[in-house]
Amino acid sequence: MIKKILDLFKEYTMETIICLIALTLMIFNPHKIGVSVLYALKMYSTLFLIILSVAYLSSFISIVVPPASIMKIIGKESGWKGILTGAFLGTFMIGPAYVFYPFFKELIDKGATVNIIATIMGAWAIKVQFIPFAISILGWKYVLFLNIFLFTYSIISGFVVNYAVNYSKKV
Repeated sequence: MIKKILDLFKEYTMETIICLIALTLMIFNPHKIGVSVLYALKMYSTLFLIILSVAYLSSFISIVVPPASIMKIIGKESGWKGILTGAFLGTFMIGPAYVFYPFFKELIDKGATVNIIATIMGAWAIKVQFIPFAISILGWKYVLFLNIFLFTYSIISGFVVNYAVNYSKKV
């Protein structure tokens, strides 16, 4: 029995630690349990559609899109066109990054390069849908230069991540 518990703890270490912290906080702050549960439910309901959409998109790509298409668009064969496509697509992504990790894993399994996935994640900071709002608050010059910097940085960071991943494979 103890071996099963230890094996379970080894497999779910982070989850166990989080549960222990939550139980400790519940003991010391019982009056905040209701507020915390309501907040968690509100966050879950907000993220539910995003999580569901990403799960659907990952499944769709896994079943329908052949690896050759992924490799042609954002794989090794794509070159600079693939890098710019990834950076461009990253500017339109919304939602928290951790929701998209399974999707990115699926793309890598189908032949996408780590370089382009890192570029997509870097370009995610641009948020095209918020540019008009940002311009109204910060001015067009600031927003223009910031977005140019972020776009360029996303491409550079993609190369850095690719180099680091390839270097770690050699070692």
